[in-house]
Amino acid sequence: MIRQIVISIIIVFSGFVARSQTIENNLYQKAFSNYSQKQYDKVLSLLNQTNLQLLNDAEFYLLAGDSYFKLNQYEDALKDYYTAFKLKNKPAALKIAECYSHLNKPSKAVEYLKIYLKSPNKLLQSEIKLMPAFNQIESSNVWINLWKENYYNSYEKKLDEAKYQISKGDYATAFDILDKLIIKNKKRHKAYEIRGDLLLLTKDYKNASSAFLKASEIKKHNLTYKIKAADAFYLLKKYKRAESIYNEIIADKYYDPKILLNKTKNEIEIKKTAEAKQSINLFLSYFPDNAEAYYLSGKIHSADNENIAALEDFNRSIEKDDSKPEYFISCGDSYLKTKTFTSAVNSYSMALDLNPKLAEVWYKKGMAEIKLYKYAEACEDLKKAKSMNYNKADDLIFKYCR
Repeated sequence: MIRQIVISIIIVFSGFVARSQTIENNLYQKAFSNYSQKQYDKVLSLLNQTNLQLLNDAEFYLLAGDSYFKLNQYEDALKDYYTAFKLKNKPAALKIAECYSHLNKPSKAVEYLKIYLKSPNKLLQSEIKLMPAFNQIESSNVWINLWKENYYNSYEKKLDEAKYQISKGDYATAFDILDKLIIKNKKRHKAYEIRGDLLLLTKDYKNASSAFLKASEIKKHNLTYKIKAADAFYLLKKYKRAESIYNEIIADKYYDPKILLNKTKNEIEIKKTAEAKQSINLFLSYFPDNAEAYYLSGKIHSADNENIAALEDFNRSIEKDDSKPEYFISCGDSYLKTKTFTSAVNSYSMALDLNPKLAEVWYKKGMAEIKLYKYAEACEDLKKAKSMNYNKADDLIFKYCR
């Protein structure tokens, strides 16, 4: 399964991270990014080149097991999950149970599920019962008998109830449940997280950020809480606060490289283009086909007046996803800056095909048409912008359309 080649190279792969990272850290980001893109064979190829026994790290075995699992190779997945379990990774017991369920071995599945259910920070009962892997055994006696025992305390049952109320859209009841849990015990990090999730649904970003931050302070090594806190601060437009948390996340050994996309957006807002370039270039080294990443890269180049480089990136983003008006708009803006007016008109036209209610784009298209001496077309477009209450069009209409 996992072939052994000793790796002893040290790589510094991010200029914005204060400390260097060893090859196993870089390996994790590469493997995780491949896994996120459903390139499971690539994950296994990468990990099979590494001496995982020397690393002695459960996270790598879990990634290998997850990849075999996604390929429906449950026997192979079991071997890696067992290794992770022996390395004292409690969640691996749940994954072992899933494999045995797929292999139609309900007794073995329940055996390991019981082990998992006795561990702290486990999934809620409703979450486990909804896992597709257990559909295979849900009618078996061992599965039915399993749930006759009580594995959850009153706090965990209340969390489950709160999530159920959220799924029903009864936010008031969910808030009431969560608030009472927190009042009873201020260290209930999971209650803070669910409350933060609920506050995000109601667009209360200020209190959501506070809830996630509180959860991350209680459970200091939980990256999920930190990610949610940083994203909430970004939505709240507290970019400096978000920046500090994003940097903490990136410094962690097992961070999800997808977070680099949000980190880039935040750096663009605070006009740290040098850092944003490093963030997005690192992201693209993991996700080379991501359209949004090329769009953001184009925005960064545009902010630095690197218009040719911006155009290259905007066009790449459009090649990979031609359904986003903002990609065409930004492309058109760069064509305007480079005085390539025909291309600007074409880009704005494509954006308007996707969304004809963009008043500013009708205005920009009219501006580009004026540069091409196409006054009739320009006036038509400027008047459309004016009809949508885009009053900035008045001066050009007065000058060219009388």
